[in-house]
Amino acid sequence: MSLIVLCPTDWRAVGNSIEKRYNLRDENNTSGRHILERSGIEWFLHFYDDESNVAISEFEQTPRISTYLYALCAGPYQVFEDKDPMYVPQRIFVRQSLVEFLRHELMFGITKTTLDFYQKAFGARYPFTKVDHVMSPDYKYGAMENVGCITYSDEIMCSEKHMSIPKLTFFTVVIQHELCHMWFGNLVTMKWWNDLWLNEAFATSLSYKACSEGGAFVDPYKDEAWLHMSGYKRWGLAEDLMPSNHKIQAECPTTDTAESLIDGITYGKGSSMIKQLIFLMGWEVFCKGLQLYFKRHAW
Repeated sequence: MSLIVLCPTDWRAVGNSIEKRYNLRDENNTSGRHILERSGIEWFLHFYDDESNVAISEFEQTPRISTYLYALCAGPYQVFEDKDPMYVPQRIFVRQSLVEFLRHELMFGITKTTLDFYQKAFGARYPFTKVDHVMSPDYKYGAMENVGCITYSDEIMCSEKHMSIPKLTFFTVVIQHELCHMWFGNLVTMKWWNDLWLNEAFATSLSYKACSEGGAFVDPYKDEAWLHMSGYKRWGLAEDLMPSNHKIQAECPTTDTAESLIDGITYGKGSSMIKQLIFLMGWEVFCKGLQLYFKRHAW
């Protein structure tokens, strides 16, 4: 997929791939206007009273991805960047009013440690060109694993200046969960929503496994990991007792049904089953199975 975005110069546009940004106020650089002409969308400028206040972002073409993973975020963000040459570039986009609550160095550090862990375990490098973290207000879910553009709920990630160890453990695991989806869900996408557990059960259990292994920026929370995951197990047990329960691999005749599968059975029961498999098979044998899974089913 390809994308070109026009927005005010004091806004930033974020998508699934790396972008080049041009300001029309720069008279010495006509590349932005050429992009619009080449794409046949220069008439978009008619919506603006002053063209000098327009910025153009041209995003690189994405690899083949599912449409539900396509994302565009735009706004007057404060941007933090990490350009460690040993890793894909990272950025964090946050509203100015929440900067004082943002733990950007912690987010960057957790991401690097987690990418190292997953790449070794999965036998596959991080499959995209960047990792952007976008803080989102009034967000329905805790976070969403859009390709290269993870969106998070402000409430979870940057609403408090002081956080307890259990809250910081959840903070860590949320990042690790969404990064896990870059493989489980994004590199390999289920054919239909009845297999949503292939995304969510694996991402839940393996994010807690990653947390339990510790590493730089994660060590303070590793002893809390499996204890914290027990909350998911209780969620699964509670929903399994209800008349509305279902199999982990659920029946899903329509997309309307799919959202109802975002529940304790898909997440809690499914991840508890995966955790049992890890300890039954052993981590090395389990990882060999994961590596085979990615080789066979990657896009």
